Amino acid sequence: MMKSFTLFAVAVTVLAACNTKVSEAPHEVESITEQTVIAEITLNTDTLQFIHFEDNFDYWYAVFLNSKNDTVNLVTDSIVPAGFKNKLVEVQWFTDTLSEAGDNESKYAAKRMHAFKAIAGRPFVAAISEAQIIIDVKNIPEVKGGADEVRIVERPANGKNYYLIETGTRGEDNFSRFWTIRVYIYPKYDMRVYDAASETEYTIEEWKKRNE
Repeated sequence: MMKSFTLFAVAVTVLAACNTKVSEAPHEVESITEQTVIAEITLNTDTLQFIHFEDNFDYWYAVFLNSKNDTVNLVTDSIVPAGFKNKLVEVQWFTDTLSEAGDNESKYAAKRMHAFKAIAGRPFVAAISEAQIIIDVKNIPEVKGGADEVRIVERPANGKNYYLIETGTRGEDNFSRFWTIRVYIYPKYDMRVYDAASETEYTIEEWKKRNE
């Protein structure tokens, strides 16, 4: 029988073990929403791939991909364990009404997660480790010739689905930037050169042509 955990319980325990590996036994995390309320709404069930947890907005969100590689954002009542990252999960969700922060407190519809459990299956998008991202950036021919250091300066957060990578040369007391690169990990693995001056990103080929 599948062991159930309330979201309240997960919120207490996950902070101490968010980096632990997900157990092979299936887990189900139930919403703290009152059961009398749940009984009156329609629950939807989808198979999704968990990407990351987003806690920098008015509401917490769990970010997923579906089988079409579309991004799915679900409001959640608690932290989703990091061990679920890039795993397939069966998610139950329902349409909820949320209040937008501000004087007017306007209402809007959003998908709220009720429960989820890990399931077996191949992820829709292959997991890319941060170590692999660094290696791939270092292997760009221009970076090989123009930079001796590659570092991650931003990770996916605040609705952004990319890593921000700085490349450059390290001096005794300074860092001379070469290329700044956005590495998208979903819905498709892709690298773009980011020009901060114009706040524009380019494919690597476009950037090379601009600088010929």
